[in-house]
Amino acid sequence: MSSHFPVIWDSTMLASLRACRQQFEYSHVQHLKIKGTSVHLHAGAAFAKALEVTRLSYYGENRSPNESLARGVQALIKEYGDFDPGSSAKSLDRMVGALEFYFSEYPLDSDPARVITLAGKPAVEFSFAIPLPLNHPDSGEPLVLAGRFDAVVEFAGGIYPNDEKTTSSLGSSWSKQWEMRGQFVGYCWALRELGIPPAGMIVSGISILKTKYEQQRAIIPTPNWKIDAWFADTMGEIEEAIGRYKAGAPIRKNWSEACNAYGACPYKQLCSVEDPQVWIDTYYEVRPWNPLKVVEATP
Repeated sequence: MSSHFPVIWDSTMLASLRACRQQFEYSHVQHLKIKGTSVHLHAGAAFAKALEVTRLSYYGENRSPNESLARGVQALIKEYGDFDPGSSAKSLDRMVGALEFYFSEYPLDSDPARVITLAGKPAVEFSFAIPLPLNHPDSGEPLVLAGRFDAVVEFAGGIYPNDEKTTSSLGSSWSKQWEMRGQFVGYCWALRELGIPPAGMIVSGISILKTKYEQQRAIIPTPNWKIDAWFADTMGEIEEAIGRYKAGAPIRKNWSEACNAYGACPYKQLCSVEDPQVWIDTYYEVRPWNPLKVVEATP
């Protein structure tokens, strides 16, 4: 199977590289994905689209909160389509309810986290693509770190990237899991590189169950030393990946609990058999990951 070292990198790829080199190889070098669509990815993408439309309607078109939310609901229904969620709580009606719940907890006209304006437009669905001081091992062109998050907001006198996370449960430790999340430090790095010094990261969580919704908001200070440390570590990890790729080094598996985390690695079966090609031909397809076009969602 052909391999192509990625030019564009993002937090999903970095997390995969850190979790398991074999997972990274399958997912982001060979570009293998399980056939079909995850309900978590589909519902998350529909929810993200609804948030985008609602905010742009309110902040960009000066529509009322109620009209903006109605437009967001319409966008969610269109994006969700006739997808079958099976027994998942993330059905269309529950996702519509989640959107309404979200804006009842964080009202457009009174939420203290206010979307800012950049280049004359509301900073909603903020995307970035920034060249890195590393070159592609085949072409020699600069590698690029890219990403997308829900909004840039002003909160308590500071500027923050803001991202929403849908989940099945929120507990007392939910907000603590983000303190060392490279994804969010990377968002702060990107804003700083673009000349917008961030005070930290805001993560707004909403749990979607069959009988109720819950919400939490985490405010994560992200000082410059932390951003610098993240960037240095990240460059070192990508450099190591380049070196292994150029040397044709054997791909090492993780052999740890990472194989079972988050409902099990999607490539676990491939690592459990001597010859994975039959499984690849039957259950996987080649789908390159483009961070600038794909809305990231997590279960």
